[in-house]
Amino acid sequence: MKHLTDQTLLAGCISGNRLTQEAFVKRFSNLVYTSVQYILKARNISYCRSDLEDLHNTIFVKLFERGCKKLRQYKGKNGCSLSSWIRLIAIRTVLDHIRKERTDALNWKGRALSLDPFINIKSKTPEIWTLINKTQQFNLIREGLRSLLPRDRLFIKLHCLEGLSISEVAGMLRISEGNAYSLKHRAIKRLKTKIDLTTEDITS
Repeated sequence: MKHLTDQTLLAGCISGNRLTQEAFVKRFSNLVYTSVQYILKARNISYCRSDLEDLHNTIFVKLFERGCKKLRQYKGKNGCSLSSWIRLIAIRTVLDHIRKERTDALNWKGRALSLDPFINIKSKTPEIWTLINKTQQFNLIREGLRSLLPRDRLFIKLHCLEGLSISEVAGMLRISEGNAYSLKHRAIKRLKTKIDLTTEDITS
């Protein structure tokens, strides 16, 4: 489908044509990656390949969700090309992500924290959890999440904290449900191990 014009690709995506949507992703994938890197570097935010992939996937999910609402908004006015429109959406998405990450960190500080949202993550010695204060609980969860791989961290956030189903998260990350369950098991195991080790250090 390399011969298709941008307008033909756009129309195919909006109509829900799967092959056209795949061709759309291939054509603009490099543009999205470049835009993501530009903003992260401009804001002096460190990142790895998985971070780029997660943001890349999030941007295309945003372009295709709700019947391609964002793509329907493109009108091509004032000489604005489709590439320029996608770059704008990508930049806005990354900036929103950065703001949300910072807001979440601030909001967590005043929240009565619990491990209850994390399925099967409670410490193997739950009585220790009751002996530490809320600030320590917050720091344990925060440091535990930071120790995870970027994709594992994103999964925990979407599934355990925001309540999305396994199938919903799999769709957002563009992986199979089988891989999503494996990712869930790995992320929970690593987070639990980190929390167990840290609680032992605190109470020893």
